[in-house]
Amino acid sequence: MPVKVNASWFRMASEFGLFNEDREFLLLVNYADEEDEWEDHYEWVQVRLLDEWDLAASGVEQLRSWIAGTFTPRFVPEFRMVSLDGQTVIETTVWGRGTVSTIAIRPSATAPARGTEETARR
Repeated sequence: MPVKVNASWFRMASEFGLFNEDREFLLLVNYADEEDEWEDHYEWVQVRLLDEWDLAASGVEQLRSWIAGTFTPRFVPEFRMVSLDGQTVIETTVWGRGTVSTIAIRPSATAPARGTEETARR
């Protein structure tokens, strides 16, 4: 599973413009510790993707899905990222039965304004 998750994430991150020219982006990190059991402490951190990386099998606690922990002891990743220009959001998340998927949101400059497409069809 980690190989597929990494490949899917990298393809989408590249295709939708997550990286700047130095392969930097923002990563949402939860700095809460065990004492903060019911209170999260999220911060956006600017990071750079190195030549060698592995998000899905890293075992980094801040990238572990809390929801997956309710049904499996194995490391299941879940993370959110934003491009430095704020135009791309990518999230790798866990769905029912442990399915991991990556979604990307990047508003297109050529997309019709909301309601424009319907008006044009009339």
